[in-house]
Amino acid sequence: MARIFALSDLHVDNLDNMYFVERLSFEKYKDDVLIVAGDVTDNVTLLKSTFLILKKKFKEVVFVPGNHDIWIRERDSWETSDGKFHRLLRLCKALDVKTDPLKVRLRDNTDVWIVPLFSWYSTPEEDAKDSLYIQDPSITSPKDDWSKQMWMDFHHCVWPDDMDETPAKYFSDLNTERCKWNYDAPVISLSHMLPRRELILADADDHRELIKERQRRGLPPVIPNRQGATEHFNFTRFAGSQTIEKQIRQIGSVMHVYGHQHRNRDRTIEGVRYVSHCLGSKHERAKGLIAGMYKWNGPKQIYPKDAINSIEQ
Repeated sequence: MARIFALSDLHVDNLDNMYFVERLSFEKYKDDVLIVAGDVTDNVTLLKSTFLILKKKFKEVVFVPGNHDIWIRERDSWETSDGKFHRLLRLCKALDVKTDPLKVRLRDNTDVWIVPLFSWYSTPEEDAKDSLYIQDPSITSPKDDWSKQMWMDFHHCVWPDDMDETPAKYFSDLNTERCKWNYDAPVISLSHMLPRRELILADADDHRELIKERQRRGLPPVIPNRQGATEHFNFTRFAGSQTIEKQIRQIGSVMHVYGHQHRNRDRTIEGVRYVSHCLGSKHERAKGLIAGMYKWNGPKQIYPKDAINSIEQ
């Protein structure tokens, strides 16, 4: 019988983040499930070590790779990012880290399905209809948009020369069969990328949480919608894909966990609760941009609801 916790963007290449993983309790979560919504590390040896640690602390670990996980840093490597993705799935299977749908029995003796959805973002150039791109009014000319130069996927992701579809379509197609399943219990889905534009910008609740976090650190407020975003960089170009949302609705999710943005959200839209609980970077946490991490001091419990309410009161 389990509770379900969520975490993403562990980035354990950062020693502080690895320490965060190592210091998680061995007793507190031993009957529970951890959803890891991508971006652990591009170092496969370190990723394996991280999962071995998490498997000792949680009964089950469910994972979807993020963009950082499939970076190829070795310039002379024969491997492509899609090939590395499948290598990570094989590693997860060997470690008993789940990347396929998992049915979980909860503490109240009810069941829930956890369904990983593999994902990538659609840029406006690749697929304007599928992209979550929002034109930034502060960027008035192409020379002011630093996004492509700053976005490291352009430097570290390697795709096959004969790839005849966008990465977003390639990964979403991998979900086709699991999206056809008949799930006989509530579904919690997960992806690394964002499924909706609304989740990119902060709403009033998000901004209040950020104000609290920055006040706790003795810092002044930030511009509400940008929430500390880098000037001249438009994250929405690389945020996610509308196809993810279609698949969420297809499988009847009641909740969706995602990562990638390094800004935490907990919002219900059209009957689905969307949760991101990112560890992010030490720099972002020091600037008070990762709201909620102090409150939970670890992964965020997202299910079952009654237990969450008792903790948050």
